[in-house]
Amino acid sequence: MNLAFWQLQRHDERVTFNDAVRSRSLEAPRGVDELLSLTGGDSTNAPATAIGKDLEWYLLTATGRYLPDESLLLVNLSQDGRAGVDPLGALQLADGRILIVNRGFIPLSELVPPPPTGEVTVIGRVRASQERKRGELADPATGELQEVQRIDLDRIAQQLPGDVVPVYIDLLQSEPADSPTLSRIAEPTLTIGSHLSYTVQWIVFSICALVAWGFIVRRALAAARQAMPPA
Repeated sequence: MNLAFWQLQRHDERVTFNDAVRSRSLEAPRGVDELLSLTGGDSTNAPATAIGKDLEWYLLTATGRYLPDESLLLVNLSQDGRAGVDPLGALQLADGRILIVNRGFIPLSELVPPPPTGEVTVIGRVRASQERKRGELADPATGELQEVQRIDLDRIAQQLPGDVVPVYIDLLQSEPADSPTLSRIAEPTLTIGSHLSYTVQWIVFSICALVAWGFIVRRALAAARQAMPPA
């Protein structure tokens, strides 16, 4: 029965996730400070991962200039059945802070285009800093990175010439436009999954197990009574 409750919890979590993505994506894009104010507290010293989880899927807009020498490649990716990379741009804002922009996906067969020059205004989907999961490749803890296995903002910040905004964005719009060879990052999958049907299955299995257990106990008691000598 515990497995049924676990599947039901997973179902509820998925419904909550889907609702959050849909509702936040319909809101008007926020500036960096307006977005960060939604955390309701001082985020100065908080880890980027913790901050970003509260802000994911909102839309963010920012204006700045890409630092061409600070670009990175997010590697070991696939999209639409093709292997490739995501070019990451470091967009420096007027106040010196740096926003990491996932500019899109490009197959390995294509040359990675440079980011737009001059002043650039972007709109993107907010994402949280990524954490390494068990069994995944690790990026070097020190040194200058040119390729990364994940967008770990605290690690990337070590090599950038300014404070890094504690979220990054998947690019949706750019003015001037970014390279047409870049594909937009895939939309989040908003499906319910099979958790609810699994919940019903586990409940049925539990009921069957209880009925079978009761039947076995009843037969055992009946056999014990028959084996007892007459009084």
